[in-house]
Amino acid sequence: MKSDFEAVLFDFDGTLADTGEGIGKCADYACEYFKKPRLNDEQRKAFVGPPLYDSFRMLLGLTSDEDIKTAIAKYRECYVAGAMFDLKLYDGMEELLREIHESGIKTVIASSKPEKFVKQIIEKLGLSEYFTLLSCPTDDNIKRSKYELISSALKKLNVNKDKAIMVGDRYLDIEGASQAGIKSIGAAYGYGTAEELLESGADFIAFSVSDVRKAVFLKEYR
Repeated sequence: MKSDFEAVLFDFDGTLADTGEGIGKCADYACEYFKKPRLNDEQRKAFVGPPLYDSFRMLLGLTSDEDIKTAIAKYRECYVAGAMFDLKLYDGMEELLREIHESGIKTVIASSKPEKFVKQIIEKLGLSEYFTLLSCPTDDNIKRSKYELISSALKKLNVNKDKAIMVGDRYLDIEGASQAGIKSIGAAYGYGTAEELLESGADFIAFSVSDVRKAVFLKEYR
């Protein structure tokens, strides 16, 4: 199927896959180290999406860089031990990725998750062939905004801004897309609400993967 877009950029957590189980497990592991209460359901939901540095600072109340780096290190202990694979692709996502790929559209993961982990996960899920580019930090110590990740991908792909669209479930994705000058799809089936995504300026709200498909191929914007 034809599309007006030459590139579709996806956030990972809460957009391509529901990663809440593994992320929550790792956050709890870090909380235990600092002898802090485990995150409640609302905090767990807020934890998914933003960079770890920001999540630990806002949700655990850690203020020093040293403590935050320690928390991230403890989180990663749990993550690499297997929690990174405690996730589930959203229904219909693999089929959508295949359709986008077969349509000749360039597909990107633009995520705050370090590239090495994204590679391992998509390889295990058998999705590597569908992605043209990964635009992610090389490690946790490198802070890159979503705007920077999107802009870098567009430059590497040599795609005009009016031919690209970003799919993400949090305000950071939508604001990053706006700053980079491209359209956006707010994935309200993930960890952000439709209200959050609309207020951030999403051009389209998707309540399912099927809605993402409509936006990419059928020009169904609000």
